[in-house]
Amino acid sequence: MAVSRLLPEEVADAPELLVLAALDTNLWTLHVALVAAFPELIDDFPRQRDGPTLRAARRLSDCAARLDTAIARYRRALQLQRAPPLDIDDLPF
Repeated sequence: MAVSRLLPEEVADAPELLVLAALDTNLWTLHVALVAAFPELIDDFPRQRDGPTLRAARRLSDCAARLDTAIARYRRALQLQRAPPLDIDDLPF
């Protein structure tokens, strides 16, 4: 989990970054809690003998991982949107 502090300018440009920062912490906390409760989650392969609670924990963990990926993509899209346009006169060729 990469922790970075948001600058007021960043929040003014994209206030949703505050919620995403909170989600980062919560998703990490969820992952740690699930692995502590179900060390079997370290193994990526579900087994037929997994009980209903472990199966539900696997689903929750998978959904949290997908949400984490979606958040990272959203942040990259914001960065690209906020990047200054490349000036054609600045190209070295």
